[in-house]
Amino acid sequence: MRVVDLKHPGEPYALPDGGCGLCLGHFDGVHIGHAALIDALIAADKERAVPLPLGAMCFAEPPAVTLMKEPTPQITTLEQKLQLLGRAGLRFAVLYDFPDIMHLSPLDFVSDVLIRDCNCRLAACGFNYRFGEGGRGTPEDLARLFGTQQDRRLVVAPPVMRAGRPVSSSVIRTLLENGHPDDAARLLGHPFLLEGTVQNGRHVGRVLEAPTANLTFPRLGLIPARGVYAVFGKVGKRTYRGVCNVGTRPTFEKSDEVVCEVHLFDFSGDLYGRTMQVSFMRFLRPERAFDNAEKLKEQIEADIEQAKALL
Repeated sequence: MRVVDLKHPGEPYALPDGGCGLCLGHFDGVHIGHAALIDALIAADKERAVPLPLGAMCFAEPPAVTLMKEPTPQITTLEQKLQLLGRAGLRFAVLYDFPDIMHLSPLDFVSDVLIRDCNCRLAACGFNYRFGEGGRGTPEDLARLFGTQQDRRLVVAPPVMRAGRPVSSSVIRTLLENGHPDDAARLLGHPFLLEGTVQNGRHVGRVLEAPTANLTFPRLGLIPARGVYAVFGKVGKRTYRGVCNVGTRPTFEKSDEVVCEVHLFDFSGDLYGRTMQVSFMRFLRPERAFDNAEKLKEQIEADIEQAKALL
């Protein structure tokens, strides 16, 4: 997906000539509600005599970094978010820095950013979208300031409902933090993912006859409930079944660092320094300390059998 940096127009990519269509939002997780918003933009564009290039307008870094002492953990990294937006049918993403626009009034945001900088002709936002200083701008304001202008149209998407409530990133975060990755995946439209470079660990897994690949969670990244999961691990072009433990290794050491230790079934070879993508499928049990390595080994064998049956 192409990325447009408003601070440096044209580097590396410029906005298309002749205007564009934009989905507006933060898009953490790129869940099924976001997918419905993108579909609404695409449908509205098909009604135009001349179709527009379609993209998303979102933050280079979450607003919570600026607004909160302890920022809200993010379901997806920026790189994952861009990949998912591209798969949903968008061609490019306009990134802007929240501190640069946080003091703009709703009117100035529309006139200076959407119209002047982006030449946006078609916009789509969710029913609860907020913009401008202090989040004062509402979809009704956007319809008045943007949608009433000549050759400009706004589409406001209704909420996507599940279990009687709107699908949202905050609901998905709660599910993941409480050990429900399968329920979260139904709202995301895809599994929760951790992607990173395999780090050199303490090789405890080899002693337990279940060698593991160690991954660290990204800065600002959401850490799911501590415990053992059934997962799929993708290395290169191949995907393997496996189990992982999210936690601090309480049986062997005292540490505050939460890591992800992944054991892949039927894999042989060296993983150090390679990129791995882990899809969290089912929560098996909470993390706990064992009296000795032998008891932990027995539990790991049971975890592996359970994961194989589930996957």
